[in-house]
Amino acid sequence: MAAAIPLISESFRLPDFLVSKIIAYYMISYGLGALLYAPLTRFLSYRLVMMAALMIYAAASLISGLSHSLNQLLIAQLMAGVTAASSTPLSLMLIGEFFDKQVRGRLVGIYFGCSFVASIVGMIFMGLAPWRYLFYIPAALGIFTCVSLIVINNDLMNRNHNASINYFKIFTDDSTRKVFLFIFMMSFLYHGVHKWYGIYLHQEYHLSKETISLFLIISALCGLLGQNIGGYLSDKKGRRITCLIGGLILAVGTISLSGHYVPYVMPLLIGSMTIGWTINHNAISTILTDFPDENRPIMASLNSSVRFVSGGLGFSITSFFVSKSFSLTFLAIGLLLLGLSFAQKIFISCKT
Repeated sequence: MAAAIPLISESFRLPDFLVSKIIAYYMISYGLGALLYAPLTRFLSYRLVMMAALMIYAAASLISGLSHSLNQLLIAQLMAGVTAASSTPLSLMLIGEFFDKQVRGRLVGIYFGCSFVASIVGMIFMGLAPWRYLFYIPAALGIFTCVSLIVINNDLMNRNHNASINYFKIFTDDSTRKVFLFIFMMSFLYHGVHKWYGIYLHQEYHLSKETISLFLIISALCGLLGQNIGGYLSDKKGRRITCLIGGLILAVGTISLSGHYVPYVMPLLIGSMTIGWTINHNAISTILTDFPDENRPIMASLNSSVRFVSGGLGFSITSFFVSKSFSLTFLAIGLLLLGLSFAQKIFISCKT
C-alpha cells in the first residue's frame, strides 16, 4: 500500500502527508495482526493457518481494488494488513523448525529478498497500470498461492505448535526483553527516515514521480542484495558482528542524507542505507530463529509485531520533525542509529 501513496493521493485528492499518516496507522495494525499467528498454530496446522490468511487477504485486496471511497479502501486494507502479517512470523517459524542453524541466515535472506523482488514488481506496475491493479494482482496471487498449498502436500506443513503461547511471559527473560527493545528502537528510527523517501525527494529535490520510482526501485534492488549478504555473513561470520556491520552502514548513510547533493547521488545514499538495514535486519531475524523450539512461534510473531508497530510510531512521530527540517531530522536519527549500533552488545547476548 505504501508504494501507492502518490496514486491514492491523486485519486482521492488527499495531501501526501495525510496519506502518509494513514499508512502509519496501517503499519501499526499490521504489527498487531502478527500477534494472532503464534496462538493459531497451536490449534491449526501451519498449512491451514497460511491458507486461511491467504484467502482473506485475497478477498480484502479485491475489495480494495473495487472500492470507490477512501473509508472502504481503508477498512479493506486494514483486513489485508492483518492477514498479510501472517507471512513473516509463519516463515520464520518454518525456517527455524525445518532447517539447521548453519543455513538459517541464508534462508532468511532468501525469504526477505523475495519481498524486495515483490516491491520492485509493484513499483513497475505502479508506473504502468491503474492503481486498482496494485490490489487486483495481489488478490490473484493470494488465490494462486492458496491453491498451491492445497496441491503441494507436505507432512511438515501439517504440523502445529504444541507448546503454550504466552506473550507476556516471554518478556520475563532478560535476554529476550533486550533483543526486542533493540528491534523496537532500530525499526522506530529506520522507518522515521525510510518512509519519507518519496516526499523528501519530491520536496527537497523537486524530482518527478517517475524519477522517484526509479530511485526506489534501485533501493529495492539494494535490499535484495543486502538480505543475501546479511544471510551469508550471519551464517559464516556470526549474527552479532553482522548486526553491527549493518547498523553502522545504515547510520553513516542516514547521517550523509542530511546533506544536499546533486540528485543522482541520492540512489547511492538510499541504496547504501537499504543494504545496511537489510544486513542488520537479517542478523536479528536469524537470531530469533535460534531460540528454543518452544519459544520460536512467539518470537517470530513478536518480531513482526514489534517491527511494524514501532515503525508506524516512528513514521508518525517524525512527521512533526520532518515538517520543520528533513536534514536536521535525518542527522539526529543517524546519530542515534550510530550510538545504538555501538551499544548493541548491551541488547544482544547471542554467542554467534
